[in-house]
Amino acid sequence: MVMLSTYDLKTEHLRNPLGLDNKSPRFSWKINSDARNMTQNAYQVQASASETFDSILWDSGKVTGRAQRLEYSGPELKSAVRIFWRVKIWDNDGNESAFSEPALFEMGLLNAADWKAKWIEPESEVDPDAYKPAPYIRKEFNVRSGLVSARAYMTARGLYKFYMNGTEGTDHLFTPGFTSYYARLQYQVYDITHLLKEGANAWGILLSDGWWRGSTGVLLKNNFGYKVAFLGQVVLSYDDGSREIIASDGSFTTSSGPLLKSDLKAGEVYDARIDIEGWNTVGFNDADWTAVHVKDYGIDHLVASSLPVRTREEFTPRIIETPNGETVLDFGQNIAGWVEMKLQGDAGTEVVLVHGETLDKNGNFTLSNLEHTGPLNDFQEIHYILNGRSEEVYRPYFTIFGFRYVLLKNVPGKPKPDHFTAFAIYSDMEEAGDFACSNPLINQLVSNSRWSMKSNFMEIPTDCPTRERAGWTGDAQLFARTAADFMNVHAFYEKWLADLAAEQFPSGAVGSTVPQVLGFHSVDEYERVVKNANDPLLAMLASTKPGEPGYLDGSAGWGDAAVIAPWTMYLCYGDQSILERQYDSAKAWVEYMKTNAENDSDHYKDAAYYHNDTDGEPDAKFIWDTKFHYGEWLEADIDHSPEQMGAEIQTRMFKGDPLTATAYYGYSTRLLSEMAAVLGKREDAERYAKLHEKIKRVYNKYFIPENGLIQEGRQAPLVRTLAFGLAGEDRKQAMADRLAELVIEQDYHLNTGFLSTPFILHVLADYGYPDVAYRLLEQDTCPSWLYAVAKSATTIWESWNGISPEGELAYSLNHYSYGAVCNFLFAGVAGIRPVPEQAGYEHFIIKPWIGGTMTHASATHESPYGKIESGWRKTEDGVAYRFVVPANTTATVMLEGSEEDAKRLSADFEQVSYKDGRVTLEVGSGSYHIKPGQPIGYENV
Repeated sequence: MVMLSTYDLKTEHLRNPLGLDNKSPRFSWKINSDARNMTQNAYQVQASASETFDSILWDSGKVTGRAQRLEYSGPELKSAVRIFWRVKIWDNDGNESAFSEPALFEMGLLNAADWKAKWIEPESEVDPDAYKPAPYIRKEFNVRSGLVSARAYMTARGLYKFYMNGTEGTDHLFTPGFTSYYARLQYQVYDITHLLKEGANAWGILLSDGWWRGSTGVLLKNNFGYKVAFLGQVVLSYDDGSREIIASDGSFTTSSGPLLKSDLKAGEVYDARIDIEGWNTVGFNDADWTAVHVKDYGIDHLVASSLPVRTREEFTPRIIETPNGETVLDFGQNIAGWVEMKLQGDAGTEVVLVHGETLDKNGNFTLSNLEHTGPLNDFQEIHYILNGRSEEVYRPYFTIFGFRYVLLKNVPGKPKPDHFTAFAIYSDMEEAGDFACSNPLINQLVSNSRWSMKSNFMEIPTDCPTRERAGWTGDAQLFARTAADFMNVHAFYEKWLADLAAEQFPSGAVGSTVPQVLGFHSVDEYERVVKNANDPLLAMLASTKPGEPGYLDGSAGWGDAAVIAPWTMYLCYGDQSILERQYDSAKAWVEYMKTNAENDSDHYKDAAYYHNDTDGEPDAKFIWDTKFHYGEWLEADIDHSPEQMGAEIQTRMFKGDPLTATAYYGYSTRLLSEMAAVLGKREDAERYAKLHEKIKRVYNKYFIPENGLIQEGRQAPLVRTLAFGLAGEDRKQAMADRLAELVIEQDYHLNTGFLSTPFILHVLADYGYPDVAYRLLEQDTCPSWLYAVAKSATTIWESWNGISPEGELAYSLNHYSYGAVCNFLFAGVAGIRPVPEQAGYEHFIIKPWIGGTMTHASATHESPYGKIESGWRKTEDGVAYRFVVPANTTATVMLEGSEEDAKRLSADFEQVSYKDGRVTLEVGSGSYHIKPGQPIGYENV
């Protein structure tokens, strides 16, 4: 009998979510089948108010098709309703599955009238320049007998934790998350039934600065406001059908406590001698606490929350004594997170933990690699003051650090490894892919890339977890494809892209950071800083009014995140709703580029393109030579000193970067045309396709010489042009030849920067130089990917020479951008590639490149349809392949081989062809083994 079932049911790309605000939530599922060439012929989805499905709200009926996702189309969903749903399918042989185990979701509060809570503010007057103690808030309430369920709905301006009867209410961290708060403030929903008891109960809330008023970006504080606030309500449902709501209002009381300082970057000060034990339990004496202030901050901007943040992996340190006599913890892995510690000592002892990424060349603890804008004081520190009563355990509340090493100061007694545990913290994304091969350095590169991703995917995609912690749009777009290789990031990017659209400027310009931390959101803080700023950098950040683009916003390669990131999510997950949601934003960005390209540049007015036209249109209209652009950024062989970088930015403000900007103008215009075609926007698809062709024509005319060498000695323009499909057919191979020559001339080293590095190996391999690509990949001297690995890095560095051969330090050592090379390992070495025509791996290509010193390589990827596998191994007789195609998908498999191999494989596959050294097979679901000269091996999926 055929095995046929469904599993991994998700709603809105989440597993059993609470608090949705999409009234037509998206359902998806995967299929288990042991049949080869299995496809789904039909499905049936049922939704019910009960887990037993004795009250069916909606039944799709039997729907013919292969789709494994659909939107709920039943009766309108109401606030707080809980829905169960299940699915069954039929395969292409007529087999019928049983209904799946049910999944569930719960709606949030969909109407303003559902919110009975009032915003409450615990503070009166505050000093904008000072760290503030964390406000503690409490409320007691009664629960009658017959409680059936209890839900808590909460959000804050700032960060919050909550407790019920002394027990922390959730393992979610850094709630309500980081969004464009004025436009989109997330709220969370919790099932707290198990935390309540009949009779008196206590609700405790702890607030902190967070991204609202704490340290963000390079220098900003008070980005959104000066005071923290809370909004929340508990809804009690009883067995007699009645409900009670306990809502935040003026009856809540507040006080300060032992958490005297709590800043995301600076750290925390906790004085355990301040005793408010029991503050979040029933019966606590709060007579000296004060009433909160009720405020009207509105609720129209509240939105459902996305992925939570949680603690994940744990690490135990080794303790080292450094040459200068300090005690340092080495956790062996650079992470973003915090340290839990156990201490015992005299009351008043102040223990200090300072967190950093590296040791200096002498083996001493240092923060110097992060100090290129000046000395770091009050940075990534925990100060804990003992109460002296017994063993004390402390883990931070509202701060997170980037570190591998922790400097200990004033720890009582002899520190022991089991007294300290580091926890990695990041958004709760599911692991999706892995790669392994015979080269251990490459395997470590994969680990480093994944860890840099984990370290920087906490709420938003940041550049580094230490210095800036900013959502740089350029970094986020260039790593998006690799991020999807490693982890399921659809929900993560969908949330961040909603903020990108919310913060997009009226001109269509996109900020360099999202949410914006290169300028202020708060008008009050902007005006205060303008009046008082003494720091030149802070003055520059405050040079633009809130809501207006700054000098560094609207840059090519950064703003293109508005187009590239949603297209990448569609390519990898096949859910076109992300294109629907982001289309207006993407179009506005392309129109912004078009407007700026059509504006004349005084600096380039003597260039040839200002004096020529094609078909009556000035060529200059299609070259973007205005505005500031970061350009390729951090190219390997260019001086990256702070002074030089500052001078380069100043120059680019006047000269722009026509070569880079025009390439992205063409690329995003083409992608926008493809987005429009997917969405059925025919006129837009045709319009932007024509615009792309004009940009491409002009780009070839002025930027690509006949010999193919765009810019002397530079690899990036060649890589970018070929990767973006901008080169004319008559010039492609010449450009690829020049690129290979440049790499070889530089002894198989690269000199690309952030923007082009993700593509260089793909371009070399696809244009006939896989051997050069492998030599470049496996290079281990600076600059190269494996140089950092050879220097014992455990994450990706911001600069190719983050630690020079002489031991000098430079910049962040946890920056995922260059780790984007790992997409070549998945899509090139293992060959797993999605195709836009059947996005989300409904159909995909397996086209591995065999080469280098590797004797074997394999990758796995958990696609929306199930696990894809591809691997190869060199043997005495040739190359053996193994690949797995999930149920309800098909694949085009392109293997290196001969015409004889094609003839042999024709006995087992219906569609076999041979061209240019590759045998192409069209296959359905199943597990396949292809060994030289042997019959095909099959396994059940």
